[in-house]
Amino acid sequence: MTSPATRDPAPRVTLSDVAKRAGVSIATVSYVMNDRGGVGERTRANVLRIAAELGFRPNRVASGLRTGRTHVLGLVLADITNPFYPEIAGGVIAAAAEAGFQVFLSHGGADGGLDGEVVQALCDHQCGALIFTSLVVSDGPLLFDVVPPDVPIVQVVRRIPGIRTDFVGIDDRSGAREVARHLLDLGHRDIAVLAGPSASSASSERTSGYLETLADAEIELSAGSVLECSLTADAGYRAAQQLLASRRRPPGAVLCGNDLIALGAIDAFLAHGLAVPDDISVTGYDDIWFASSRLVQLTTVRQPRHEMGRAAVSLALERLADPDVAPREVIMKHELVVRRTTMAAAGEVRT
Repeated sequence: MTSPATRDPAPRVTLSDVAKRAGVSIATVSYVMNDRGGVGERTRANVLRIAAELGFRPNRVASGLRTGRTHVLGLVLADITNPFYPEIAGGVIAAAAEAGFQVFLSHGGADGGLDGEVVQALCDHQCGALIFTSLVVSDGPLLFDVVPPDVPIVQVVRRIPGIRTDFVGIDDRSGAREVARHLLDLGHRDIAVLAGPSASSASSERTSGYLETLADAEIELSAGSVLECSLTADAGYRAAQQLLASRRRPPGAVLCGNDLIALGAIDAFLAHGLAVPDDISVTGYDDIWFASSRLVQLTTVRQPRHEMGRAAVSLALERLADPDVAPREVIMKHELVVRRTTMAAAGEVRT
């Protein structure tokens, strides 16, 4: 007896199966399934009834290869190992499913940069639209070379300036200014920055927000107090080690480019015998799942990741319906979330 674990799956019901049972041609069944005219109402109802009885499911990919369009969206994440991006993917997949679309998922790397073969594969699968969270400025030529002009593109989180696509994100510069102001309000004046890669528009905006706010407060950063690294915990750990090695004493606070960098930095500070926040305050950015853990309690900036994914699908579907609409920009609300990794600097708090 075959066990459930090894039993072969039931064969897929085909157009031919439905046509044979209904006593009509395969073309007639195809017309009915694709809601085309030329079929009488009685025949149409009979085909739909038999298709339901047999459990027929249209092969949307095969249909798309015939019509030039599929009910499939392509999604390219910057880094699938970063908890920030799967939450965006969850929003994309949920919204796509509600609209009768499937999602083909791929990813780049922690610092972005498209793989031409990945994009070409999505285009070869006739994806109706492409959603990218991974774009950096150098990806612009690749998009024009590989993606057909009639395939809508939605940029999420990061964007390439100057290309006519829709965009979903937050005001990263404003969020960064808020968290930097939070440290200043706590009395911190010796502040360092562990920034994300400048090739990412989101990281660049955050770094600009940090530095502008410190400059407005007439804070002069010491040499080696602004370091750029990848958006990973390991990179944050190494950057924090480099920061400590370059100074005679640790800074009072560190602004990080994202939560993963902050996590790595906290590990490095603890390894050097520094307590967070008693000896050094640390902030992140994104508010991914571990930030609220009782073991971490990271001060950070919250982004509505699931909602951003859903908004990206809405823009893609609207553009499929009206390709000539002007590019849209959806800027969603962010929130400064103050937790345990920041505290007042030694001495009187200056605000």
